[in-house]
Amino acid sequence: MKKKVINTPKAPLSTSPVSQCNIVNNTIYIGGQMPRDLKSGKIIKGGYHQAKLSLLHCLTILEEAGGSIDTIGMAIVYVTDLSIKDDINKVFSEFFTNNAPARNLVEVSDIGENALVEIAIIAGLKD
Repeated sequence: MKKKVINTPKAPLSTSPVSQCNIVNNTIYIGGQMPRDLKSGKIIKGGYHQAKLSLLHCLTILEEAGGSIDTIGMAIVYVTDLSIKDDINKVFSEFFTNNAPARNLVEVSDIGENALVEIAIIAGLKD
């Protein structure tokens, strides 16, 4: 088994000692992406905007790793308040019009830095 590590400056690097992404056996694992503005480094406000930016960070890393939105098999969405589920659903319906991935939506007590949302992705490489 061979592992390839992907880190790109096109998405915010983690403040923790982890990789943005690993590829193992043609499967892409993108670690949880927080809604951090790339220029300021700050967490943006609002459930909808946080979900959208977190997903955009995932998609940026996914493209760098050799995947695409169509190769996403699973999204894991962590939220600190399930009341923003409608915001999450709105973002997913905007991005995944025909080929939605499986998804887990998990409420957690804290993500850090007052973020409401963090998204992780499991996908395949493009053919």
